[in-house]
Amino acid sequence: MSDGDEPLVVTREPALRAQLEGMLRALGLPDDQAAIVADNLVEADLRGIDSHGSQLMALYYGRVRSGHLRPVTTITTLDDQGSTVRLDSALGFGQVAGVAAMDLAVERAHVHGVATVTVRELTHLGALAYYTLRAAERGCIAFAFQNGPAIVPPFGGTTGVFSTNPFSYAVPAGEEPPIVFDIATTTAAGNKILLARKRGDATIPPGWANDERGVPTTDPRAASVFQLQWFGGHKGFGLGMLVEIMSGLLADSCFGTVENTASELGGRDRIAKGCGFLALDVTRFLPLDEFRSRVDRLVRDVHASVLAPGTDRIYVPGEIEHRRRAERLRDGIPLPAALVAELDGMAASLDCPPLLQGA
Repeated sequence: MSDGDEPLVVTREPALRAQLEGMLRALGLPDDQAAIVADNLVEADLRGIDSHGSQLMALYYGRVRSGHLRPVTTITTLDDQGSTVRLDSALGFGQVAGVAAMDLAVERAHVHGVATVTVRELTHLGALAYYTLRAAERGCIAFAFQNGPAIVPPFGGTTGVFSTNPFSYAVPAGEEPPIVFDIATTTAAGNKILLARKRGDATIPPGWANDERGVPTTDPRAASVFQLQWFGGHKGFGLGMLVEIMSGLLADSCFGTVENTASELGGRDRIAKGCGFLALDVTRFLPLDEFRSRVDRLVRDVHASVLAPGTDRIYVPGEIEHRRRAERLRDGIPLPAALVAELDGMAASLDCPPLLQGA
């Protein structure tokens, strides 16, 4: 069972991947782009980041059908100065632009030591760890920033200026898994509230969100995705401001309440975002193997810390998700039955087969 009363359906990774790819192709995505988007969603489900997994398919389905999201992603280079590049993805799928931008940042970091790539006219990237891990696997320390529509008030306010403004970093390791950190600078992403409703959860944790009046609530039905709370209060807000600068302002994209006036889709650009990727080539500082061994030592020092009362293990960032991915590859991915029904309903409308439950 899930946290609420909604039963779970266990499905295998290949079956979920096949359904998502098929639906995305039916929506008009080229095969290679459909594979990237599906991989991003499946990897989130495997790692237990359920808010950014297959449950996002309904969002993308609706936006493509309504004309707010272009099924074919076209990436244009606006400016290229070697270690810095500005791209425009014309409101195509964020995952396609994100992979291209992160890969370019890594490529240029290997040439220049450090590189930054920004993207304007971007849409939802999904889980940012997907991109920073991609860079860590190629010997880089990586950072990712993304802003979005003005739905979150500043600390102490009630009028939306920011999005959840997620931030991620990843660091290559040796024998240990890569260190990877991926958070919304709000206490929780709005998708977690939507997923809690879908699961039928009775409550959400305190500190996640307010209701429409700005009053804190633990009721997922009363909680407003336009009244999310910053984690750590003013500290989370300060990090959220940094994300806004590194993604929206630096990318010459939307920021705060300023819409991107260059949008080819006019008023539809309310879904537009900006992002920034930064990659640092470790070998400019230390031989990669030596750096990896030092990261391993740091991880083991953390694990060796004397446990506080009530704690049975200390985890470094990303470790729980690495373990959960291995478990779900072995045992299957648990999805809320309501989500499976939603996916199958969309699949039927696209003449695609239903999810092979448990296969």
